[in-house]
Amino acid sequence: MTRLDDRSVPAFGALALLVLTGAMMYGLTVGLSALYASLHDLPINTASGRIQRDLPVLTLIQVCAMGTALVVGLRMFDPDTPPFDALMLKPVRPLTLAACFVAGLCLQFPLTELANVLHHFVFGQDSLEQQLALQNMTEAHTALQGLTVIGCLAALVPLTEELLFRGLFLFGLERRYGKLFALLLSSCFFGIVHLHAVNAVYATVAGGVLGALALATRSVWPGVAVHAAVNALPVLLPERVLPIRGFNVPSALATHLPPWLVWPPLAVGIAALFVAARLERTERA
Repeated sequence: MTRLDDRSVPAFGALALLVLTGAMMYGLTVGLSALYASLHDLPINTASGRIQRDLPVLTLIQVCAMGTALVVGLRMFDPDTPPFDALMLKPVRPLTLAACFVAGLCLQFPLTELANVLHHFVFGQDSLEQQLALQNMTEAHTALQGLTVIGCLAALVPLTEELLFRGLFLFGLERRYGKLFALLLSSCFFGIVHLHAVNAVYATVAGGVLGALALATRSVWPGVAVHAAVNALPVLLPERVLPIRGFNVPSALATHLPPWLVWPPLAVGIAALFVAARLERTERA
């Protein structure tokens, strides 16, 4: 099963980096909460709640944690290769990125419905308080807020996650174990880091799609485009612009999207991914 390669990442090494990422995210959250509590004379629980509802701060924590894991991983497992090559930051066609962005916009709806099904039949619905807190964190009421939210959710978060889970983990594991094992393990790790049960399943499925796309195109950039579009759509379509039950309208009971918002977007999204992969295979040929 094992294929020796100087640039490969062992499974235990990827697991150690995942643990490092989680530990740093937890430690930074606790540390910033304690600092905020001290500066504002608040109980630590109140300060922690405010930190965990602050999107720029949460994004900064993630960038620091995953950035550290990337640096450590590159130094440990691939010190002699330029980072752009090691993380498979190979340029792709603009048309490929456009197809991937369209795919991400379309796939947001079937992925949301997957989360709805999990809430309804498996894990139960999140409280209205949790839903409203998430909605408030990602809504933009001014141009500056809009730029901040888009910068966090559609730029920094997709880039850091794709570099770590696809660039380092997927391609590093592939060199040692082959495509299938690398895809399965990196997708599971991507789910684990999201912690919340529904988000973990959702992210594992999404990680499988993003990983398959990265393997097909031999670059992380298409995945960044898909990931950015998936994250951006809820910001671009908030409840006050276009209320859609099961997508952006908080509800005490699990609700579902209408079939026309699930199956046609799924078909278009899959077709767009195939177009992107075909464009890059043609380019390599």
